[in-house]
Amino acid sequence: MASILRTLSDELAAAADAVAPSVVQVHGPRRAAAGVVFDTDLVLTSSRGLDAGTVSARASDGVVHEGTVLGRGRMTSLAVVRVPGLGAPAAPAAAEPRPGALAQAVGRTWSGGLFVAFAPVAVVGGPLRTGRATEIPRVVRIGVVPHGALTGGALVDGDGHVLGVVTGTAIRGTTVVVPSEFAWADAREVVAAGGTKQGYLGIGSMPVLLAEGQRDGGRDRGLLVTAVAAGGPAAAAGVVVGDIIVAFDGAPVDDHDTLVASLRGDRVGRTVTLGLVRGHGAVDLAVTVGERQGR
Repeated sequence: MASILRTLSDELAAAADAVAPSVVQVHGPRRAAAGVVFDTDLVLTSSRGLDAGTVSARASDGVVHEGTVLGRGRMTSLAVVRVPGLGAPAAPAAAEPRPGALAQAVGRTWSGGLFVAFAPVAVVGGPLRTGRATEIPRVVRIGVVPHGALTGGALVDGDGHVLGVVTGTAIRGTTVVVPSEFAWADAREVVAAGGTKQGYLGIGSMPVLLAEGQRDGGRDRGLLVTAVAAGGPAAAAGVVVGDIIVAFDGAPVDDHDTLVASLRGDRVGRTVTLGLVRGHGAVDLAVTVGERQGR
């Protein structure tokens, strides 16, 4: 009779084998990450280092395919990549787990081999803010510290079904996982829109508190412009170092994440109003949003 340990070991290995064809490796300009196939020729992965443009995806059989970054999810900020001809099966999604459930994190090593880590579910809760104006309603946290080979990979249950996409974010020694329910929905929103482009202003900035004489309409924070790229949209609009951005297209801006989120979607090519504080006065400038190119 097989021992309980051997039986458990065999079932865990079988679960990893089941999801393996749906876990690929995505190579961006600066780093590699795991990725999860959620639909035909469509992959969800970490957005770190993936701004736009062409990437490559290595399938479980080692064959490398060229892909294109469609954009980032509005809520999760995970990157959606289209890889024509990938041919990998879409991973089946699983329902939200319970704290204490046994799971495995499945990713890819640098050489493309399967990387599997035992990952008990430590916390299920939320919401988790991903920006000033965005949040994931619920997240899963697993008892594993972040690891590059697992980032962008799949958290799977005993049947090899995907509980969520593993991120590189840590909270008190646990790794954050975006549940499949939200990761899949966010990704399909990007696909339905034909992709999302990241807008570009061509500035460097840092958050600041406004002086008493600069506060208008109850706003007490903004983004201090510390650099302006020559030939960029902001330079063409007349933005100068020392300006403080307090609004974008009428919406308040008080940190970098809010501005970046405001530049996503259909903003590229549109002319919007940038609300500034210059000295002790308010200035509105019309700026045509450019498109951030892959680095």
